[in-house]
Amino acid sequence: MKRAAVLGKGTLAAHACDVLAGLDGTVLDTVIPNAPEPQWDARLSEHVAQHHPDARLLTSGDWRDLEPGRCDLVVSVLYDRIIGRALIDATTKMVNCHPGRLPQYRGARPVNWALRNGEHLHGATLHLIDEGVDTGPILGEVTFSIWPAIDEVRDVWHRTMRHARLLLSDTLPNLDEITPRRQDEALAVTHYSRDNHRLGDRSDWTRATSTGST
Repeated sequence: MKRAAVLGKGTLAAHACDVLAGLDGTVLDTVIPNAPEPQWDARLSEHVAQHHPDARLLTSGDWRDLEPGRCDLVVSVLYDRIIGRALIDATTKMVNCHPGRLPQYRGARPVNWALRNGEHLHGATLHLIDEGVDTGPILGEVTFSIWPAIDEVRDVWHRTMRHARLLLSDTLPNLDEITPRRQDEALAVTHYSRDNHRLGDRSDWTRATSTGST
């Protein structure tokens, strides 16, 4: 029996828990919600307590509380900490669901940056975790249209969550059969929190001059 852990937050991480718990030969062993949990999304801890009471719930938010080697699979979904090598090396497969296209939008706030850059495509990516920031080989991805002239950050965020949900549903059951694809470093751009001041009117959910959203 394969033991799995989920680290992260909100509705999307809750969906990952549901998918893993429904897989033959897999047990949802441990869940570590972000700490503190966001107030604007579903609380992962409450979802797990209600729907997966047999899973071990660690509310510290710290990946170091997951004993190395305990779980065969670790899934990070909007987790807010960099996972260290000790856990990476001790885990058979560790994957991250990133709310942006890779390698063009590594790092922080990919939705905001895509709109700031006037992109007409955005996406979500499932990739293996290594010691870099969103640098691991790609397992699956989805892209969709966005419209910077009318879309607010909140619109594209919610659209990303809908598509990422399907991505998790399609890829998590097939991880053992998927051949990872290396990212093209020539296209790589990484955004850090220290760059947030450059986002301008895309730094928040909506623009101050917004006349409405879809």
